[in-house]
Amino acid sequence: MRSMRRGIAALTMAMGVLVAATVSDASGETGEVAPGTYRCSSYNVSGAGGSCRNMQSLVLNADGSYRYSSTHGRWSVRDSSLVLSKSGFWGPGMIIGNTIRFEYDYRGLHHAVTWGCQECDSAATKGTGKGTGATTPAGAYVGVSLSLEFDTAVGGVTAFTIVPAEAAASYSHNAPLPEGAVQGLARETGRTTVALATNRNNNLRSGKLYVVFLGWPRETVAVALLDLPPVTGDYAATLRATLDGAAVLGRVGK
Repeated sequence: MRSMRRGIAALTMAMGVLVAATVSDASGETGEVAPGTYRCSSYNVSGAGGSCRNMQSLVLNADGSYRYSSTHGRWSVRDSSLVLSKSGFWGPGMIIGNTIRFEYDYRGLHHAVTWGCQECDSAATKGTGKGTGATTPAGAYVGVSLSLEFDTAVGGVTAFTIVPAEAAASYSHNAPLPEGAVQGLARETGRTTVALATNRNNNLRSGKLYVVFLGWPRETVAVALLDLPPVTGDYAATLRATLDGAAVLGRVGK
Protein backbone atom coordinates (compact mmCIF):
# COMPACT_ATOMS: atom_id res chain seq x y z
CA MET A 1 0.00 0.00 0.00
CA ARG A 2 2.86 2.36 0.85
CA SER A 3 4.53 1.76 -2.51
CA MET A 4 1.17 2.32 -4.25
CA ARG A 5 0.76 5.70 -2.54
CA ARG A 6 4.29 6.62 -3.54
CA GLY A 7 3.51 5.59 -7.10
CA ILE A 8 0.45 7.82 -7.27
CA ALA A 9 2.48 10.67 -5.79
CA ALA A 10 5.11 10.12 -8.46
CA LEU A 11 2.48 10.32 -11.19
CA THR A 12 1.12 13.55 -9.77
CA MET A 13 4.61 15.06 -9.49
CA ALA A 14 5.66 13.82 -12.90
CA MET A 15 4.06 16.63 -14.86
CA GLY A 16 5.51 19.39 -12.71
CA VAL A 17 9.24 18.73 -12.41
CA LEU A 18 12.40 18.65 -14.50
CA VAL A 19 11.69 20.66 -17.62
CA ALA A 20 12.68 18.56 -20.59
CA ALA A 21 14.56 19.76 -23.66
CA THR A 22 12.80 22.43 -25.70
CA VAL A 23 10.13 20.89 -27.91
CA SER A 24 8.54 22.13 -31.09
CA ASP A 25 5.02 23.47 -31.41
CA ALA A 26 2.66 20.54 -31.97
CA SER A 27 0.16 22.60 -33.91
CA GLY A 28 2.12 21.67 -37.03
CA GLU A 29 2.77 18.02 -37.72
CA THR A 30 1.36 16.01 -34.83
CA GLY A 31 2.47 12.62 -36.12
CA GLU A 32 0.43 9.73 -34.79
CA VAL A 33 -1.28 11.25 -31.77
CA ALA A 34 -4.65 13.01 -31.82
CA PRO A 35 -5.59 15.98 -29.62
CA GLY A 36 -8.16 15.06 -27.00
CA THR A 37 -8.71 14.03 -23.40
CA TYR A 38 -6.70 10.96 -22.42
CA ARG A 39 -7.75 9.00 -19.34
CA CYS A 40 -5.70 6.46 -17.44
CA SER A 41 -6.81 2.97 -18.47
CA SER A 42 -4.06 0.84 -16.92
CA TYR A 43 -1.55 1.43 -14.13
CA ASN A 44 1.06 -1.14 -13.11
CA VAL A 45 3.80 -0.95 -10.47
CA SER A 46 6.53 -3.62 -10.72
CA GLY A 47 4.10 -6.37 -11.68
CA ALA A 48 1.39 -5.44 -9.16
CA GLY A 49 -1.90 -4.01 -10.38
CA GLY A 50 -2.55 -0.37 -9.57
CA SER A 51 -5.59 1.86 -9.67
CA CYS A 52 -6.22 4.80 -11.98
CA ARG A 53 -8.92 6.08 -9.63
CA ASN A 54 -6.95 9.14 -8.48
CA MET A 55 -5.39 9.97 -11.84
CA GLN A 56 -6.25 13.27 -13.49
CA SER A 57 -6.97 13.36 -17.21
CA LEU A 58 -4.19 14.30 -19.61
CA VAL A 59 -5.59 16.89 -22.04
CA LEU A 60 -3.77 17.43 -25.34
CA ASN A 61 -5.03 20.56 -27.09
CA ALA A 62 -4.94 21.06 -30.85
CA ASP A 63 -2.79 24.20 -30.43
CA GLY A 64 0.08 22.15 -28.99
CA SER A 65 -0.59 22.93 -25.33
CA TYR A 66 -1.43 20.33 -22.70
CA ARG A 67 -2.81 20.18 -19.17
CA TYR A 68 -2.37 17.58 -16.45
CA SER A 69 -3.89 18.54 -13.09
CA SER A 70 -2.46 22.03 -12.39
CA THR A 71 0.49 21.61 -14.76
CA HIS A 72 0.43 23.28 -18.17
CA GLY A 73 2.98 22.86 -20.93
CA ARG A 74 3.59 22.06 -24.58
CA TRP A 75 3.40 18.67 -26.29
CA SER A 76 5.03 17.39 -29.46
CA VAL A 77 5.86 14.14 -31.22
CA ARG A 78 9.43 12.91 -31.62
CA ASP A 79 10.35 9.59 -33.18
CA SER A 80 6.74 8.35 -32.82
CA SER A 81 6.74 9.21 -29.10
CA LEU A 82 4.83 11.88 -27.20
CA VAL A 83 7.04 14.46 -25.46
CA LEU A 84 5.63 16.68 -22.69
CA SER A 85 7.65 19.81 -21.95
CA LYS A 86 7.09 19.79 -18.18
CA SER A 87 7.50 16.05 -17.61
CA GLY A 88 10.71 14.55 -16.28
CA PHE A 89 9.68 11.34 -14.54
CA TRP A 90 7.58 9.96 -17.37
CA GLY A 91 9.89 10.63 -20.28
CA PRO A 92 8.65 10.02 -23.86
CA GLY A 93 5.34 8.18 -24.21
CA MET A 94 4.92 5.39 -26.75
CA ILE A 95 2.05 6.16 -29.15
CA ILE A 96 -0.08 3.24 -30.30
CA GLY A 97 -3.23 4.36 -32.06
CA ASN A 98 -5.21 6.50 -29.64
CA THR A 99 -3.36 5.24 -26.59
CA ILE A 100 -0.17 6.54 -25.00
CA ARG A 101 2.04 4.41 -22.75
CA PHE A 102 4.64 5.76 -20.33
CA GLU A 103 7.18 3.53 -18.56
CA TYR A 104 9.63 4.83 -15.97
CA ASP A 105 11.42 3.87 -12.75
CA TYR A 106 10.76 5.64 -9.46
CA ARG A 107 12.27 4.74 -6.08
CA GLY A 108 13.32 1.33 -7.29
CA LEU A 109 9.93 0.41 -8.76
CA HIS A 110 9.02 0.13 -12.44
CA HIS A 111 5.86 2.02 -13.38
CA ALA A 112 3.82 1.51 -16.55
CA VAL A 113 0.84 3.78 -17.23
CA THR A 114 -1.44 3.64 -20.26
CA TRP A 115 -3.74 6.49 -21.29
CA GLY A 116 -6.57 6.14 -23.80
CA CYS A 117 -8.67 8.67 -25.69
CA GLN A 118 -12.13 7.27 -26.43
CA GLU A 119 -13.37 10.52 -27.97
CA CYS A 120 -10.51 10.30 -30.48
CA ASP A 121 -11.87 6.93 -31.62
CA SER A 122 -15.34 8.44 -31.98
CA ALA A 123 -14.02 11.35 -34.04
CA ALA A 124 -12.12 8.98 -36.30
CA THR A 125 -15.28 7.06 -37.15
CA LYS A 126 -16.92 10.16 -38.65
CA GLY A 127 -14.33 10.32 -41.44
CA THR A 128 -14.99 11.85 -44.82
CA GLY A 129 -16.72 8.99 -46.60
CA LYS A 130 -13.72 8.51 -48.91
CA GLY A 131 -11.71 5.37 -49.55
CA THR A 132 -13.07 2.18 -48.03
CA GLY A 133 -15.85 3.90 -46.12
CA ALA A 134 -16.54 4.48 -42.44
CA THR A 135 -14.23 3.07 -39.79
CA THR A 136 -15.67 0.50 -37.41
CA PRO A 137 -16.01 2.10 -33.95
CA ALA A 138 -13.57 0.81 -31.35
CA GLY A 139 -14.95 -1.00 -28.33
CA ALA A 140 -15.56 0.76 -25.05
CA TYR A 141 -13.22 0.44 -22.09
CA VAL A 142 -14.99 -1.71 -19.50
CA GLY A 143 -14.39 -3.40 -16.20
CA VAL A 144 -14.24 -7.20 -16.19
CA SER A 145 -15.02 -9.66 -13.38
CA LEU A 146 -14.13 -13.32 -13.89
CA SER A 147 -14.57 -16.54 -11.98
CA LEU A 148 -12.12 -19.21 -13.14
CA GLU A 149 -13.03 -22.86 -12.61
CA PHE A 150 -10.30 -25.53 -12.73
CA ASP A 151 -10.54 -29.32 -12.83
CA THR A 152 -7.69 -29.57 -10.34
CA ALA A 153 -6.80 -27.78 -7.13
CA VAL A 154 -4.91 -24.50 -7.40
CA GLY A 155 -3.05 -22.81 -4.60
CA GLY A 156 -0.75 -19.90 -3.96
CA VAL A 157 -2.15 -17.68 -6.70
CA THR A 158 -1.18 -14.06 -6.13
CA ALA A 159 -2.04 -12.07 -9.25
CA PHE A 160 -3.60 -12.05 -12.69
CA THR A 161 -2.69 -10.50 -16.02
CA ILE A 162 -5.09 -10.21 -18.95
CA VAL A 163 -3.20 -9.78 -22.22
CA PRO A 164 -4.48 -9.09 -25.75
CA ALA A 165 -4.30 -12.37 -27.67
CA GLU A 166 -1.88 -11.00 -30.26
CA ALA A 167 0.70 -10.29 -27.52
CA ALA A 168 0.13 -13.35 -25.34
CA ALA A 169 2.71 -15.68 -26.91
CA SER A 170 5.55 -13.30 -26.04
CA TYR A 171 4.39 -12.54 -22.50
CA SER A 172 6.32 -14.18 -19.66
CA HIS A 173 6.75 -14.05 -15.88
CA ASN A 174 7.54 -10.52 -14.62
CA ALA A 175 7.82 -9.21 -18.19
CA PRO A 176 6.80 -5.61 -18.98
CA LEU A 177 3.06 -5.28 -19.38
CA PRO A 178 2.06 -5.41 -23.07
CA GLU A 179 0.02 -2.59 -24.55
CA GLY A 180 -3.67 -3.02 -23.74
CA ALA A 181 -3.06 -5.48 -20.90
CA VAL A 182 -4.10 -5.10 -17.26
CA GLN A 183 -2.94 -6.65 -14.00
CA GLY A 184 -4.32 -7.03 -10.50
CA LEU A 185 -4.64 -9.26 -7.49
CA ALA A 186 -6.37 -12.64 -7.79
CA ARG A 187 -7.98 -14.50 -4.90
CA GLU A 188 -8.81 -18.14 -4.40
CA THR A 189 -12.49 -18.65 -3.63
CA GLY A 190 -12.19 -22.43 -3.31
CA ARG A 191 -9.80 -25.31 -3.97
CA THR A 192 -10.50 -25.14 -7.69
CA THR A 193 -11.82 -21.60 -8.21
CA VAL A 194 -10.18 -18.20 -8.54
CA ALA A 195 -11.83 -14.78 -8.75
CA LEU A 196 -10.42 -11.64 -10.29
CA ALA A 197 -11.72 -8.24 -11.29
CA THR A 198 -10.63 -5.12 -13.12
CA ASN A 199 -12.56 -1.85 -13.08
CA ARG A 200 -13.23 1.15 -15.26
CA ASN A 201 -10.03 2.76 -14.02
CA ASN A 202 -7.89 -0.26 -14.91
CA ASN A 203 -9.84 -1.73 -17.75
CA LEU A 204 -10.02 -3.56 -21.06
CA ARG A 205 -11.27 -2.59 -24.48
CA SER A 206 -14.30 -4.66 -25.41
CA GLY A 207 -14.71 -6.55 -28.66
CA LYS A 208 -11.30 -8.21 -28.42
CA LEU A 209 -9.82 -11.62 -27.60
CA TYR A 210 -7.61 -11.85 -24.52
CA VAL A 211 -5.56 -14.48 -22.71
CA VAL A 212 -5.93 -14.70 -18.93
CA PHE A 213 -2.73 -15.42 -17.02
CA LEU A 214 -2.45 -16.28 -13.33
CA GLY A 215 0.68 -15.50 -11.39
CA TRP A 216 2.55 -17.29 -8.63
CA PRO A 217 5.73 -16.03 -6.96
CA ARG A 218 7.93 -17.93 -9.43
CA GLU A 219 5.81 -18.39 -12.54
CA THR A 220 2.99 -17.04 -14.66
CA VAL A 221 0.70 -19.41 -16.58
CA ALA A 222 -1.88 -18.85 -19.32
CA VAL A 223 -5.07 -20.43 -17.97
CA ALA A 224 -8.02 -19.30 -20.14
CA LEU A 225 -9.18 -17.34 -23.16
CA LEU A 226 -11.48 -14.36 -22.70
CA ASP A 227 -13.49 -13.48 -25.80
CA LEU A 228 -14.75 -10.11 -24.58
CA PRO A 229 -17.88 -9.10 -26.55
CA PRO A 230 -18.38 -5.48 -27.73
CA VAL A 231 -20.24 -4.42 -24.59
CA THR A 232 -20.41 -0.87 -23.25
CA GLY A 233 -20.86 -1.75 -19.57
CA ASP A 234 -18.99 -3.87 -17.05
CA TYR A 235 -18.77 -7.54 -17.97
CA ALA A 236 -18.83 -10.65 -15.75
CA ALA A 237 -18.30 -14.27 -16.75
CA THR A 238 -17.34 -17.72 -15.52
CA LEU A 239 -14.58 -19.40 -17.54
CA ARG A 240 -13.31 -22.95 -17.63
CA ALA A 241 -9.59 -22.79 -16.90
CA THR A 242 -6.60 -25.09 -17.07
CA LEU A 243 -3.00 -25.08 -15.87
CA ASP A 244 -1.87 -26.28 -19.31
CA GLY A 245 -0.57 -22.96 -20.56
CA ALA A 246 0.66 -24.32 -23.88
CA ALA A 247 -2.81 -25.63 -24.68
CA VAL A 248 -4.38 -22.26 -23.91
CA LEU A 249 -1.93 -20.37 -26.13
CA GLY A 250 -2.41 -22.98 -28.83
CA ARG A 251 -6.10 -22.07 -29.05
CA VAL A 252 -5.36 -18.44 -29.96
CA GLY A 253 -6.31 -17.84 -33.57
CA LYS A 254 -8.31 -21.05 -33.92
